[in-house]
Formats: sequence, structure tokens, C-alpha cells
Amino acid sequence: MTEDIKPENQSTEPVSPPTGKSQQTADAQSQLTSAVDDLLDQLQYKFDNVSRDMFTKLDDMTRRLDELEASLTASVDAAAAGPTGSASGTPAGTGSGTPSK
Repeated sequence: MTEDIKPENQSTEPVSPPTGKSQQTADAQSQLTSAVDDLLDQLQYKFDNVSRDMFTKLDDMTRRLDELEASLTASVDAAAAGPTGSASGTPAGTGSGTPSK
């Protein structure tokens, strides 16, 4: 019941596109490629800047943490070398630190 019906004006030979359209297509493709390359270059530049800024901030935080650690170590060492009662925060010989009634 199924029959292949071919239109009368259909040919089996391939048709080449007009040369004007081919040139326009090639120009459009090259412009698109150029635009994408420019965009990728801009993104790479921005990524490099953000990456550099992040590493600079991380280095600064590392330096500050090292300074804080050295300061805390010095404070602990100074407190340990002091009189026996001063480590609890009350001056030596003043009692337990609770107010008297």
C-alpha cells in the first residue's frame, strides 16, 4: 500500500550553494571565532588578576596569623615566667578574687 511518490521537479544531483553566500558564511564564522577568542582572552586576563589578588590576600593573612601566633606565644611565655599568683589574673597575695562582704 505504500508507494514512493517523487515530485516531478526533484533531481538527484547535488546543488552547490551560491558563492556569495559561501563567502558571507566564511566571514561570519571568522568574525565569530575572533569574537570568541577575544572573549576568552579577556576572561583569562580577569582570572589572572583575581587569582593574583587572592594569593596576595592569602599571603597577607598568613603573615598576620604568624605575627599573632608569635605574640600569643610571647604572652604565654611571659605569664609562665611571672609570679605564681599572677597567672590566674589576680595579683599575688590578694586572695581568691571574690569581693569581700
